[in-house]
Amino acid sequence: GRMRPPDPTWISTIAFLFLLVVLGAGFRGNPDPMTNPMPLLVWTVWWVALVLLHAVLGNLWAFLNPFVGPYRLVDRVLGGGLSRIARPPPAGLAARSAILVFFAFAWFELVDLAPNDPPRLAALVALYVVLTFALMATFGEAWLERGDPFAIFFRFVGGLSPLLVEAEPDGRRRIALGWPGAALASRPPLPLGLVFFVLLTLATVSFDGLSRTFAWLALGGINPLEFPGRSAVVAMNSVGLALTFLVLAAGFCGAVALGRRLGGITTPLPRLLGRGVLSLVPISIAFHFAHYLTALMADGQYAALVANDPLHRGWDLLGLRGYYVTTSFLSTHDGTIAIWTAQTVAIVLGHVLAVVIGHLIAVTDNPDRRRAILSELPLAAVMVFYTLFGFWLLSTPVVG
Repeated sequence: GRMRPPDPTWISTIAFLFLLVVLGAGFRGNPDPMTNPMPLLVWTVWWVALVLLHAVLGNLWAFLNPFVGPYRLVDRVLGGGLSRIARPPPAGLAARSAILVFFAFAWFELVDLAPNDPPRLAALVALYVVLTFALMATFGEAWLERGDPFAIFFRFVGGLSPLLVEAEPDGRRRIALGWPGAALASRPPLPLGLVFFVLLTLATVSFDGLSRTFAWLALGGINPLEFPGRSAVVAMNSVGLALTFLVLAAGFCGAVALGRRLGGITTPLPRLLGRGVLSLVPISIAFHFAHYLTALMADGQYAALVANDPLHRGWDLLGLRGYYVTTSFLSTHDGTIAIWTAQTVAIVLGHVLAVVIGHLIAVTDNPDRRRAILSELPLAAVMVFYTLFGFWLLSTPVVG
C-alpha cells in the first residue's frame, strides 16, 4: 500500500508524557516490582516485547521514542533556535557514547544488585532521559541516529523486518513485502565504532545466558544449589561481561580477516568488518527471543494486570479482573517441550538467516563467486560454533 509517513512529533510527545507518569510511579508507587509499572514497562514491554516486534514490523522506535516530539516542540517555541545552534556530532564521540551507555545499561541489568527496584530503575531512566535531551540540545536530532544506543539498536533490529518501506517521487512511502534481513544486506558498511556496538549487543545477551549456568558459577567456586545471590558474583560477572565482548570481538574480527586472506580479497578490512557485522543481527535477536521467552510469558501476565488497573483504583480496563498470574506451563512436560522447541527453532532460524545475509553480502561485494565463498567460510564457522553454544545454553542447568 501507499501512504504518507506519519509525523512522529505527536506520537513521540505522547510517549514522553506517558514516560513521565511511569517515572512518577517508579519513584512514588508500590515498591513491589511485579505491581509497579516501572520495571514491567522497561524490562518486559520495552526491552523484550518491543525489541521482538521490531524484527517483525520494522523501526517502531523512530515514532515511539520520547525525545523527538518534545525537542521539536521546544524548537518551534524558540523559533528554530535549537536547530540553529545544533552541530553534527563527532563520529568518534557518538560511537563511543553508544558503546559506553549500552554497556552501562547491560551491566545494570545483568550485574547490579537490584535492577528491578522501582525507584532505582526510575532514577537510571531519568538520568538517561536528561542526558539524551542535553546531547540533543548540542547535536540536534542527529544524535539519536548516531549516538543514542537504543535508537541505533532498534534501527538495526528493524532491518530484519520483511516489511520494506520504499520512497516514491511524490513523497509517499510504499510498504512492500521482502525477504527478512534484506534491508540489512543492502546497508552501507558501518563505521568501526558501530561494528563494536553490534558485537556488544550480541555479547550482552550471550553473557546473560552464560552467567546463569552451573558451569559459570563453578568457575567462581560457587555452589549453584546454594546460590547466595547477585552480591556474590558482582566482580566475576563484571569481568565476565567485558570478557565476553572482547572474545566475541576478537573472534569476529579474526574470522573476517582470515576470510579476506583465504579469498584473496583486496577490500580494506574495516569495510569488510562494517558489512559483515550486519549478518550477526539475526543471531542477536534469536538469542534475545530464546533467552527472554519464559520471562515474557510470566512477566507479560503481570504487565497485563498492571495495565488493567495501573493506578490501583479498582479499574478493569482490559476485562482481566479475577485473573491471576500462572506459570504452570513451566511445570508440565508438554509446556516445557513447547518452550524448548520454540527456543531451539528461533536459534536455528536466526543462524540460518545470518548465514544467508552473510552470503548475500559476500557475493554482492565480490563479483568473483569463488573468492566470495572462500571469504565467508571462517565467519560461517564462527556462526556454527555460536549455534552450538546456543544449544548448550538451552540444555545446561541454570540458576533461577
